[in-house]
Amino acid sequence: MSICFPIKLFDSLANNPKVYYDGQRFSYKSKHDVKDKNQLLKLIRSFTEGIAVIDLKDAYPTVMEDLQALKAAGQVWLLSNFDSQEDIAYPNDPKVPIKVDDDLKQLFRSIELPRDMIDIEKDLQKNGMNHQRTRRREDLRPKSMGFRRSPSSRREA
Repeated sequence: MSICFPIKLFDSLANNPKVYYDGQRFSYKSKHDVKDKNQLLKLIRSFTEGIAVIDLKDAYPTVMEDLQALKAAGQVWLLSNFDSQEDIAYPNDPKVPIKVDDDLKQLFRSIELPRDMIDIEKDLQKNGMNHQRTRRREDLRPKSMGFRRSPSSRREA
């Protein structure tokens, strides 16, 4: 190995956003600098639009247990984002009490939605509703599959 390898390694670690260097040693740096449940709650309350749980998972070893404890205490809401299937932590404002009926929760959880947009469009049409998408089925095909329109069907600009 050349003598440049340690310098390259040092530079790589020093420029890594997940690594902290205090002048003597390197250590792991999480996205948010929280060390306990109280700091975690304060951080979540500062994100009124919610904060992704994945951004909190590496803050400290027991962060997930503390999140569940905050949820059980009614101090935060943990909701799943349908698009990305990730949990989002929202602050529960104590000034605005929200109680959701258990029957409504069960009803909401029992509804199974199609995962594919084409299936959603078919269900909308079957129930007599219009959908906003007007693209042809041909336009929904992946471009990498090599499906092309014939020159005679292309519009002249």
